[in-house]
Amino acid sequence: MEQEIREYALEIGFDNVGFTTAEPFTQLTEALEERKEGYSWISDGLLQLAHVADPRNVLPSAQSVVVFIYDYYKQAYPEQLAGRIGKAYQSRLYPGKKRLFGSRLRLMREFLEAKGMEVGFRPAMPERQAAVRAGVGRFGCNTFVHEPGRGSYIGIVAMAVSAELEPTTADIRSLCPDDCGRCIEACPTGALYEPYKMNPLQCIAFNTYGTGNFPGAPEDIPLEIREKMGSWIYGCDHCQDACPRNQKRLKQNLVPDVYLEEMAPKMDPKVLLAMDDNYFHNTVQQLLYGYIWEKKFLQRNAAIALGNSGDEKVVSLLAAAMEAPEEIVRQYSAWALGRIGGRKSKSVLELKIKSEQSEKVKAEIASVLELL
Repeated sequence: MEQEIREYALEIGFDNVGFTTAEPFTQLTEALEERKEGYSWISDGLLQLAHVADPRNVLPSAQSVVVFIYDYYKQAYPEQLAGRIGKAYQSRLYPGKKRLFGSRLRLMREFLEAKGMEVGFRPAMPERQAAVRAGVGRFGCNTFVHEPGRGSYIGIVAMAVSAELEPTTADIRSLCPDDCGRCIEACPTGALYEPYKMNPLQCIAFNTYGTGNFPGAPEDIPLEIREKMGSWIYGCDHCQDACPRNQKRLKQNLVPDVYLEEMAPKMDPKVLLAMDDNYFHNTVQQLLYGYIWEKKFLQRNAAIALGNSGDEKVVSLLAAAMEAPEEIVRQYSAWALGRIGGRKSKSVLELKIKSEQSEKVKAEIASVLELL
């Protein structure tokens, strides 16, 4: 049965398969409790990770967990999207039925069910922990799972099944040298504060999609994080791109991804800041679905990126965004104007504070004007 599952998974596009027991992932439970302050939004909230650390809470009849690895670094990523959108998000690893990756998940589930198994993988599964215990990867200092010979640019899917399958051999020892720390050095915000430990609330990627959006997450992106976000709009690749074990992958000579090449100009922050609902639903969400379901969060991120560009040519765009109906867009556009600075930005803010109705936005403008 294990060989049949593996062969079918490879046939439909996965790159590796591992098996482990359905025993609880107690190390995950302990880590979530130890670092509760930073992880409560995912532990008890959105994905209920503390609850699903026991696969039988996902599937009561679970006896095994099957782990599928998908290598998403198979084509070249557009230079225009580098530093804007994380590679994983460019790769569209989304579960929707109308998505290619989602169709792969559906086919795999149907295959397992046709073999007489019950299958569960929602609301979530402890995918990284399952991958390590199933022997298809090992944790790196940056908290990502690295597959030996492939690196960390991998998507992981774990499915609990009711069949008793033979576990694959696992070696949980990390391959990261004790004296490396390149990922920690590369993290601009200090989210990676020691090997194998991260504070997600400081993470650039989390702040692009979690802050203000996820239940239990902070409402606002901290000031000290905004400047360090640079041009990132969705996700972040700093710690993965810095890893010595990923350098061979980064230097590959790959053919371009035609779809991404076509979409890249449409993801310009200047375009995203000014987009309407139609553009968001019919263009942007074709690529950037994932965790962002409302356009205002991408507009916020676009405003931050434009502010960090320091380009005075975008002052007029940010001024127009100060008229947006969404409070959050006006708030972060005000911050971006202050970040760019100069006489034009100051004039816009002095004018807007007189007509602004939101106390929160007025407070943002006032704090910016104090520094100009």
